[in-house]
Amino acid sequence: MEHFMNLHLDKTSFSAAIQATSDKLNILPVFIEKDYWITLVLKRLSESKYNNSVVFKGGTSLSKGYKLIERFSEDIDIAVLNFPEMTGNKVKTIIHDVEKNIAKDLSEIENSQITSKGSRYRKSVYSYPKTGDARFYQVISDKLIIEINSFANPFPYEKREINSLISLSLTLNHQNDLIIKYGLLPFVINVLDKKQTFVEKLISLVRFSFDKDPITSLSGKIRHFYDLYFLYNDKDCKVFIDSKEFIKSFKVVWNHDQAAFNEPEGWNGKIPKESVLITDFTTVWDKLKTTYSKELSALAYSEIPDEKKIFETFKIIIKKLFIVTNNTNKVGK
Repeated sequence: MEHFMNLHLDKTSFSAAIQATSDKLNILPVFIEKDYWITLVLKRLSESKYNNSVVFKGGTSLSKGYKLIERFSEDIDIAVLNFPEMTGNKVKTIIHDVEKNIAKDLSEIENSQITSKGSRYRKSVYSYPKTGDARFYQVISDKLIIEINSFANPFPYEKREINSLISLSLTLNHQNDLIIKYGLLPFVINVLDKKQTFVEKLISLVRFSFDKDPITSLSGKIRHFYDLYFLYNDKDCKVFIDSKEFIKSFKVVWNHDQAAFNEPEGWNGKIPKESVLITDFTTVWDKLKTTYSKELSALAYSEIPDEKKIFETFKIIIKKLFIVTNNTNKVGK
């Protein structure tokens, strides 16, 4: 019989495990602790009756599902598989029930600037009990943001194995008895394909580059540049980016987002090659690189790529992107 994740209920053992994992993996305890709570939320998702009706996506899915990046995020991004036969009430019920189930170990915080709850979209802020000195959380947020929506296009996706850093440390120490005792065995959930995540993050940057204040808007998406660097250097993604599949996928997501999202104002009807990311990326990056170095250094638990590497990699991506839409007046289907 499988044990539920319960290490956090034994505060002494939990604190000891956090410190032992920190020592073993050379990662700050606050990161270990946050990872545990993120993993617990995803574990609850795997136990939910809606496990096969939703897809885990976004930057956190790259670290937890693919082990591609070594940075933390406070966002847990989940998309509902919105099939044609599903009514609006059914979608609303799924979104409500999923959030209720996966967040039951957390405490919700009312935040008018972030919290948003509608029939097809919910974004909520939660906190978790902290074992260590609160001062350590000056370098990392002690909040989790759970976002669930039904207007994404979460295809393709695949089953991926998820586990916590504490579980990894115990495995390396051959302490399988503790893994079983505390319910820390790996589990499986639907995760958006990493190649699709590449397309979504690229389009997000292009989209928000059309904001009336593109530097401020892109600064809020600075993590995408870090993620795209690692995605581009992944062997599977490199093959994908050089294929016709990338062109097709880009066009599908671009047209979907043009129809689904009105923000930023004025982006609808634009084409990628009009983006300042393509027309003047050198100037844009010169204004973004300090934000990149500062923010990612605080979020990553390993050395981040030098900003020059990010710049050079994104220039290559831009060339690929320009090929997709060159000599066209719109992004065709």
